Amino acid sequence: MLMRRRELGSGVKGAVIAALFAVLWVFSPASITDRFNYAIIDTIASLRPPPDTDRVLVVDIDSESLAEIGGRRISRARFADLIETIGKSGASSIGLDLVLGEPCDPSDPDVQRLTRALRETPVSMGFLLSDKTGGAPPAANTMVLERSLEVPDLWIANGADASCSVYLDAAAGNSTLSLTGGFDGRIRSVPVAVGIAGAGYASLPVDTLRLTLPPTAIFLLGNPNEIRLGDRHARIDRSGSLRPRFATSQQRSDRTVSAADVLNGAIESDVFSDRIVFIGSSAPELGGLRPVPGDPLMPSVQIHADAVASIVTGSSLYVPGWAKAATLFVAIALGVVMAFYCSTVRPIAVPAVVVLLIAIWLATCAFLFHVFNIIVWPTLPLVTVIAGSVAGAAFEYSAVRAAETLIRNRFEQRMPAALVSKLVNEPDLLKLRGERRLATSLISDLEDFSGFSERTTPEQLIDILDRYFAGLTRIIIAHGGMVDKTTGDGVHAIFNAPLELERHADAALDCATQIISFSESFRKTSPAIDHGLGRTRIGIESGEVVLGDVGDTDRVDYAAFGSSINMAARLEQANKMFKTSILVGERARSLMPERDLIDLGETELRGIGAMHVFTPSNGQKRPPSPDQSPTLA
Repeated sequence: MLMRRRELGSGVKGAVIAALFAVLWVFSPASITDRFNYAIIDTIASLRPPPDTDRVLVVDIDSESLAEIGGRRISRARFADLIETIGKSGASSIGLDLVLGEPCDPSDPDVQRLTRALRETPVSMGFLLSDKTGGAPPAANTMVLERSLEVPDLWIANGADASCSVYLDAAAGNSTLSLTGGFDGRIRSVPVAVGIAGAGYASLPVDTLRLTLPPTAIFLLGNPNEIRLGDRHARIDRSGSLRPRFATSQQRSDRTVSAADVLNGAIESDVFSDRIVFIGSSAPELGGLRPVPGDPLMPSVQIHADAVASIVTGSSLYVPGWAKAATLFVAIALGVVMAFYCSTVRPIAVPAVVVLLIAIWLATCAFLFHVFNIIVWPTLPLVTVIAGSVAGAAFEYSAVRAAETLIRNRFEQRMPAALVSKLVNEPDLLKLRGERRLATSLISDLEDFSGFSERTTPEQLIDILDRYFAGLTRIIIAHGGMVDKTTGDGVHAIFNAPLELERHADAALDCATQIISFSESFRKTSPAIDHGLGRTRIGIESGEVVLGDVGDTDRVDYAAFGSSINMAARLEQANKMFKTSILVGERARSLMPERDLIDLGETELRGIGAMHVFTPSNGQKRPPSPDQSPTLA
């Protein structure tokens, strides 16, 4: 019971710490929690590639292609060739991850050719958000926004850096290219819409996909948060951002062709058939590289392609509304469980269980991520499991140390070291709250102690008693007994308590015999002999005793109570009458029938009544068989 109460207390304290830690983590700044959450989510994302789709193709204006189309100032004629080739090959739509500036003169034949190519193929022209007022392109789509969505200020701008109006007028759509990184600069989401001067614009991935469908509005809905384009829909955040699954390097390579190869006819025309094509650049000199998880230099055109692929395959990621509450519940539950668990087991078993729980939780997060496209922030349960484990173990360790100190303080000077160590390692063996057990009591006293104390100085008296009691205590402990108390010139020892001792009556008699031998030798040493230290008398009796802690909060002692103790005291006093040193009671005698004891007959013991008393026959006994030797249980 004591062990359970202590463990329960440690578990409750650890559980409270775990719950408080979970709540504190929930309200911690995102700048702190995001670092841990995204580190794990990014790792989970890398475990398995996103679903493949053959609907998306990227035409990369790489460094070699730049020379083919006129360098950084892209030749309008060669770019027109690129658009025409892709359009005539049956592409569903084209998204330009480029802003086309000068030359823009409508009278320029190359500009005319490019505008004609833009009209003949469904093309969405990209633009960038700007703080400068003006430059907003004409709205080319209808957007319906539900009030429950919260478009952040980040996606509301005063103006835009757009392509020349001659190109914007020719294109079928206008869309934003803007991408913004998170706390660490990495891009993990793409806006589905932005606002400029009160008008709404779709992002390049959304608008390019829109061009492949029959005329339709773009719906941004809440509860659940999603974007709808005809029969296409994808989950989004409340902020109106899409979380795409990023393709692996091999997937990007498989869906990418070089613009130079397209212009040189090295690409079969059917490659573009019914494809959503994005044209952009991986050339560092054009500044289109962005950091994403797992790749610090991802071409922005590939990010837009990933966004469309996520919509087409239905694999866009999202954080469901129930995730926060569910994660908090799981975190507190795991923290509480670990707090109680760690308060009941040895510390060596804790790390394995902690690792197992963490592995199970991370596997659950990975399963939700890759099967259901659900992001559940993983860090909270992890840190709460650790907090609960550490707190539970720490409180239990503190409680165990306190119990160890208590046990050592109570018994170190009263019991064999082996028994004390056993109690420290298994404190539940000790019934401090009380127990009954059969035990043998040994009580000693010195003859004429009052006269002896008058014949000695205080200093001599204390010195003699110190050495005398040290000798008795050593002998009692050596025989497996416990010193219950010392009273003046007497000692009360108990055998078979607080732990079991086999043949405890024999052990008590052997102890008494050795005490008498020690006492007689001690009496002959100076200064004991100089002042006439009296003989030691001992009484031994067995019976049921009550053991446990007694006292108030300031002074508590482990003590024994029972009629057999009083009997042993009366037997000690009866030695005067029988002129003996050791007297043994009837119950103790019955527990050691093989011993040579002299029956001194029936005598009347004050306050007890008539009983037979026994004394050792010259301190001798028949040798016990080997399996009868006193041993500690």
